Amino acid sequence: MKRHALLTLAMAAVVTGAASAQVPSKVQSKHDAVEKADVAATDARAARDSASTAQAAAQAAAATRDQGAVSARGAIAAEATAQQAKRSAADAQAAAHQAIRAADEARSAQAAAVDGSNPQGAAELARAAMIEARTANAVAVDASGVARAAAAATAEANQLPATVIAPPSDGRNVDFVAVDANADGSISREEARAHTALSANFLAVDVDADGRISSGEIAGWRR
Repeated sequence: MKRHALLTLAMAAVVTGAASAQVPSKVQSKHDAVEKADVAATDARAARDSASTAQAAAQAAAATRDQGAVSARGAIAAEATAQQAKRSAADAQAAAHQAIRAADEARSAQAAAVDGSNPQGAAELARAAMIEARTANAVAVDASGVARAAAAATAEANQLPATVIAPPSDGRNVDFVAVDANADGSISREEARAHTALSANFLAVDVDADGRISSGEIAGWRR
């Protein structure tokens, strides 16, 4: 009888110890859920700011385009870059909406972690929502950068003359393969920065105004 009583007490101690060990885990899960929800909310606000910046850039690009270009060639380029700014602003806005939705989901998961019976599961949901908000914010930031660059390019396009501006005598010597850093068969505006003359005359060389320079356009520029 005495041994049975001791075993009962021992089992009770094990159960009590296991329950006590779960308490920090639940507390930590609640803390994690709160933290992840706060991060998601911060990313959502940042995404919303980026979307606003992108929208302002798109509006500026449209206004610049509407002022008129000095040449038909410039008008074509200005229209293309203004449209690019508009598309990027729409992308940033969509990403911001996604980030906001994810932040709301993270906040709901936080509430479930604090008040529900499964804080660990709710904390995982909060973490997943935070990752979604962070990813959407990154997309919004990138789209905003593209919109701003497109707005600046629109201003350049408006001043583009009807004929190509000749660079310095040695400026047309472009090692296409070297400048095409990612080897995708064309030179982006960013890649062109490695070549001073090409960068300065980017819009003039980009005959089809698609924002990229082909080897054929380089060949035409050299002539």
